[in-house]
Amino acid sequence: MHTRTRTLLAALLGLALATLPACTGSSPKPVVPSPGDPVGPTTTMFGAAEPATTSFSDPAATTLGVRLTSTLPGLVTGVRFYKGPGNTGTHIGALWDSQGRQLAQATFEKETEVGWQQVEFAKPVRIAPGATYTAGYLAPSGHYAAAPNAFDGGPVVTGSGPLTAVGGGFAGGSTPAFPAQSHENTDYYVDVAFAPTDAGSYVPDAFTTAYWSKWPATARWKDSSKLPIGVWMQDPTTPFDGSDEAHAFAALGVNTLVGLWDWPKEEHGQVRAAAAAGLAVIAGGKACDPTPGGPSGAAAWPCTTADLPLAAQAAKLGADSLAGYQLADEPDMNVPNGTATGAGCMPPEKLDGFAKSLRQQDASRPVLVNFGSGVAGGARSPGCPTDFGAYTRAADIVSVDFYGITDPSSPARTKGVRTYAATAARARQLAPGKPVWAFLETPVQMQGASLSPSGAKAASPAQVRAAAWAALVNGATGLNWFCHSFVAQSQVDACLRDSTSAAAIRKVNADAQAYAAYWNAPPLLVGVAGQGAPVTATLRTAAGRTAVLAVATDSPELPEGGPATATFTLPDHWTGKIRTDDGRTLTAANGTFTDHFDAYQPHVYTLNGH
Repeated sequence: MHTRTRTLLAALLGLALATLPACTGSSPKPVVPSPGDPVGPTTTMFGAAEPATTSFSDPAATTLGVRLTSTLPGLVTGVRFYKGPGNTGTHIGALWDSQGRQLAQATFEKETEVGWQQVEFAKPVRIAPGATYTAGYLAPSGHYAAAPNAFDGGPVVTGSGPLTAVGGGFAGGSTPAFPAQSHENTDYYVDVAFAPTDAGSYVPDAFTTAYWSKWPATARWKDSSKLPIGVWMQDPTTPFDGSDEAHAFAALGVNTLVGLWDWPKEEHGQVRAAAAAGLAVIAGGKACDPTPGGPSGAAAWPCTTADLPLAAQAAKLGADSLAGYQLADEPDMNVPNGTATGAGCMPPEKLDGFAKSLRQQDASRPVLVNFGSGVAGGARSPGCPTDFGAYTRAADIVSVDFYGITDPSSPARTKGVRTYAATAARARQLAPGKPVWAFLETPVQMQGASLSPSGAKAASPAQVRAAAWAALVNGATGLNWFCHSFVAQSQVDACLRDSTSAAAIRKVNADAQAYAAYWNAPPLLVGVAGQGAPVTATLRTAAGRTAVLAVATDSPELPEGGPATATFTLPDHWTGKIRTDDGRTLTAANGTFTDHFDAYQPHVYTLNGH
């Protein structure tokens, strides 16, 4: 192994890999790879993800492809594709460079009737980080998997790892051809098997808590052993159980209030109530519109000197608890501020102007913007940019809401805990180096609602817990609870008054804080393969300890989740004892270990856990 690689891996893992104490028993010693050999586990882009349309009604012979990039150097060892009914015949996989030059080709053998198929190249292909490659396969009978408009909002991200799918393509004909044509930004569910040759983090600009040093008001979040956990749009002065809701939320493990929309227009004591309960406040900031009138359908927010500058208001109402400003709600979906559903996206330059206005009034606090399904999943409303990363430039804190378990607008096959993994991973990618706060739904959110054709219903406490874990595993560095009920719109504090939801919130918050140091650490790649429900996982090092954190999720075929058996692959063929969160001891041999999960169960595996 290169000296640089070993030094980097030792530093990141917090383990002296060259001198790890050997464990007793017959476990094999680590294998030292040659320079340029894989040092990390093999990974893919789509994992076990399944398309909503598994067999498109096109019988023509076609080569389907995906354009991809990697943040790490490594080897593409083979090609994968999702096979649906009718996609018969001899399939041939290939890899091309950005100029359309074929780098490798192989014929698939021993295929199953449906599901993911994979073929290995005779010789792996070395790829460079940042370069674009195309993987594809020939479907001689057509009937390929297809997801039209999947790339409308930019890259498709289904989980964490060094690979990103940046576009789909096709080419007609009965022989493999470079799939350079595109149609409706379709994703054809083509993938690669990739083994990195660098043991560094696959996130080039990973968030760290040093980020909070930019603002005096966010000093409380510099502690890497703590995680910001908020609740959306509440009045902390509301009486509750002999005290007020500020103290009630604090008792559940919430430490931040996000969105006080009537502040600073009225001095009704909300900031003071939050401070009394030890809660930070992300208050609604008063921004002014740099382009009054704006686009059609967008309300003008004219600049005015009628209000005191925000910094003066902050000092007047209690600067210690005021940690930042909430700027906009779902500007990637609605104009002007989450209030005109279906009106289309707010132009990114307008959002930039609002943020600039806020910072001119008070540069000592960060600006939070909450995004919706555009940043979360690439769904494009009228006027949306092709690159949703243009939105995240305006935000110092990137908040994302997408209620993937109960969203009544989503088809049933696309719902599930797994959407939280994809949402967090995509937001992290669109906002490099910035904190990503993931919204969470509660059991009461859809409780009692009439089931829609898409199958909306209440989330269970186990699903809510797994959703939080899936988001944190895949890049979230903060949580934000949606406490409202969609059934009783007037009950904004429904999660406090529903005992099941309150208990779920308390449990999730305790989990999040117990492993906060890991969530705040740069992620390393860990391979996951298994049977049953899909499992998503991350490898982190914090405070001298290294752990794999994982959770069982769900799939279109297992919409309510289910048991899982997962085999994890660690970097550098690591061998040693592993301690589980429930007190068991496992052994990793040559970098792999296997464990079982109940439906929606999380696990934490601490390496070298003698």
